[in-house]
Amino acid sequence: MTTTQAPAELTTAQAKALAALTEHPGATAREIAEHAGIGGSTAGKALTHLESLNLATREHGENVGGRGGRRTADRWYPVTPDAEPEAPAADEPETPAEDAADTAPEPAEAPVAETKTEAAPKAKARNGSRLGRGDLRQKVYEYLEAHPADEIGPSGLAKALGRSAGAVANALAKLADHGQAELVSDSPRRYRLK
Repeated sequence: MTTTQAPAELTTAQAKALAALTEHPGATAREIAEHAGIGGSTAGKALTHLESLNLATREHGENVGGRGGRRTADRWYPVTPDAEPEAPAADEPETPAEDAADTAPEPAEAPVAETKTEAAPKAKARNGSRLGRGDLRQKVYEYLEAHPADEIGPSGLAKALGRSAGAVANALAKLADHGQAELVSDSPRRYRLK
């Protein structure tokens, strides 16, 4: 059982939502409400607040009915202090070379543009090693490549790699966006090599 220490500024409903999210990563707001024993509207507001505190991350649902059609529910994942961000900063454009499955290492002293007055410290992974930008996505791709017939979800893959489920979910979604992985099941989310 995984437990997350709730910050003191959280309300009771927000703390319940965080606990339910920690136990059920990849759940919808409705599922979090059921697990936390709170109302659906309250769960939605609590998850949005947790996202603003960088305690939760949202995987947006997809349009399934064409233009103006219905959208699948957003999926929520806990953000642990050891999760590495997958998205580049707004002022760091991504190039196709960064998304390719090449293994060229980045320079150790690469300058990073800061958008705020102070850069956030690089987070440590669960196994204690630090990953550079795009490295987790590469590890996820390599795992899928080594297990091409497997259909795996973010939680299972996170356990296999010793990383956070939220960061792995982001990496899987990005690989799917770039045609390197395929989403084979929406509920529960399952991916495989494309």
